[in-house]
Amino acid sequence: DNIAAFGGDPNDVTLLGKSAGATSVLALVSSPLAYNKFHAAIALSPAPEMRYGHDWGNTFQRGIVEQAGCTQDTVAERKQCLLDLPADKFTTKLGIKTAFGSAYLQFPLSRGDDNEYVGLIMIDPTVVTVSPRNLKNADFTPTSRLPIIIATSAEETYNAWTWPESPPFSSKEDLKDTLGPQFEQISEEEDAMETVMALYPDQDPVTLWSLMTSDMRSTCPTNDVAEDMSAATNRDIYRLYISHKASSGIPAYHMYDTTVLFGYKYPSVKIIPDEEDLKFQTHFVEMVRKFSHDKKFDDGWETFPGSSMIYENSDEISNIGSRKPQQEECEKLEELDMVKYGWQN
Repeated sequence: DNIAAFGGDPNDVTLLGKSAGATSVLALVSSPLAYNKFHAAIALSPAPEMRYGHDWGNTFQRGIVEQAGCTQDTVAERKQCLLDLPADKFTTKLGIKTAFGSAYLQFPLSRGDDNEYVGLIMIDPTVVTVSPRNLKNADFTPTSRLPIIIATSAEETYNAWTWPESPPFSSKEDLKDTLGPQFEQISEEEDAMETVMALYPDQDPVTLWSLMTSDMRSTCPTNDVAEDMSAATNRDIYRLYISHKASSGIPAYHMYDTTVLFGYKYPSVKIIPDEEDLKFQTHFVEMVRKFSHDKKFDDGWETFPGSSMIYENSDEISNIGSRKPQQEECEKLEELDMVKYGWQN
């Protein structure tokens, strides 16, 4: 309703979101209040799962209000209490900086079940009525085809802020010492750790950890949700997987795509782009421009699950294939029941 005031065309609106913003994009795709209000969407590293309903969400949010000490009798009084609470005390009281969602970029359940989710988007009777996974069951459908790019990065869980200078693992044995107790939490298979590590041969311990946990948390569950979304009427799903590494060696971490998109200006991660980095930036920006303005794709990039696009370190950058991203690894992780830990928001 407001895009014209910003010089935009109300009949040609593209949504683009990153991380929580990407999850919001999927929520809008799954909302009857938003359908037909936009015409294309790009979700970069979304939380693929929305598992909780309105009743659980109500309980969860009431818990936040109680932690804040706003337990007055009326809604108006509780609202005023929250409005009067200083921001620093609000975050301190709720433990937001150290609790909710703090395990997002960690091994599954490594910080307890409560830290597996942020708890911001719930399935409810009015706003987000179905999860993206169940979009095919929605009672609303766009009147024209809605193209949606769902992208993830190969090493979402890599800590680009500190690990380049202080890697968390010095050897495979060091990695195994960390992973051993964590695998025992999620699997009764005696050799589960060795089986999963074998999926990533010839990788240094940090890359192995990042690829493995990213597949569990993001790549594989996103494949599943994207495929389920593709069954929904008038939704065309396009899958993008970014494995491209910066010339400095920093891999495709959780904010890599937006760092590239906005000119390597992310202040907390130092990437000084060279010619190859700038080439990748041009390629990525052009894809977003062409999709947003013209609803066009690179030749051969068809809808998922029949086709996937990989952005890699090659002269062409684009590599289109018929397999899902990390398909072999995901199939084995699914066999071990380890794809159920997808990010949830």
